[in-house]
Amino acid sequence: MSTTAADVYADSSESPFQFLSNLAKELSAGRVELPSFPDAAARLQQALADVSVTSERIARVVSTDAGLTGRILTMANSTLLHRGSTPVSDLKIAVTRIGHENIRTAALAYASAQLRKAPELAHIRVELESCWEQGIRVAALAHAMAKESRAVRADEAMLAGLLHNIGRIYIIARSPKDAGAVRQDEDLLREWHPGIGQALIENWKLPDEVAVAVGGQMELERSHEGDADLTDLLIVAVHIAAQMAAGASDDAALTSLPAAKVLGLTDSALIRIMLESQTEVEMLHAALG
Repeated sequence: MSTTAADVYADSSESPFQFLSNLAKELSAGRVELPSFPDAAARLQQALADVSVTSERIARVVSTDAGLTGRILTMANSTLLHRGSTPVSDLKIAVTRIGHENIRTAALAYASAQLRKAPELAHIRVELESCWEQGIRVAALAHAMAKESRAVRADEAMLAGLLHNIGRIYIIARSPKDAGAVRQDEDLLREWHPGIGQALIENWKLPDEVAVAVGGQMELERSHEGDADLTDLLIVAVHIAAQMAAGASDDAALTSLPAAKVLGLTDSALIRIMLESQTEVEMLHAALG
C-alpha cells in the first residue's frame, strides 16, 4: 500500500477534473496508493476483514510494529474506554477489551500520524493536520450522538467520524505538488471527497455501513423508511462540526434536517451533545495521539 514519492504525484498537466476522475478510476479498479501508510496498519485492516479473526491473530499483527502496539495499549487504557478496571499491558487483553471497531480506529489514527510526518508530504502538513483535527471533532460528535440517540453503536460512529474526510486526505496527498488549484478549491473537494472516501473505505474492506455513511454525508435532504442509521448520524455530526468550526450555531437549521428528525434529536439534545463533545475531543486526542 506504500508508494514512493515519484509514484505519488500525478501529471501536473492534468485538469483538476481529470485528476479526480483518474483517482476515482484507480480506486474502482482496487488500486490504493497512499504514501507512508504503515504496512502493519494495512495488514491489520486485511486481518480485520476476516469475520472469524481471533484476538490472538490481531495481537500478532499489531505486535510487528512498536508504534501501533503503543497506540492500541494507549487506547485500551484511555479515559474514553477505561472505566475503572485494571490497567492493561498485555496486547491480547487490550485487543479483546476494546473490540474490532476501536482497533480499526486506533490503527487508522496511527497511520494518519505517519502520513502527517512523511517527508514527501511536508508541503501539505498543515492541511493534513487540519483534516486530522476535523476528523477528531466529527468523531467526538458522532460518538456523543450515538450515545444520546442509541441509534447506532458508539464505536462504529466514532470510526465513521474519524474517516469522514479520508477522501479529502487522499486527494490532497495524491495531488501534484504544484496543483494548488485542486487542494484549495473547497467546492471541488466538497463535491468529490465523499465518493473518493467511500471507495477508499470499500477497498480497505471496512464495514459497509461506514463506507455508505462517508459517501452520503453531504445528502442533507436524505430521507428513508425505517430507523435511523449511521448515515443519518454522520450527516448531522459533519454539519454540527462545520457550524462549530465557523463559530456559528443554528440549532433550528440542524434539527430541521431529515437526518436529525429521524434520530430524534431536539434542540436541547444538540446543545448537550455539543458541550459533551468538547470533553470527547480531549479524550480522543489522549486515546489516539
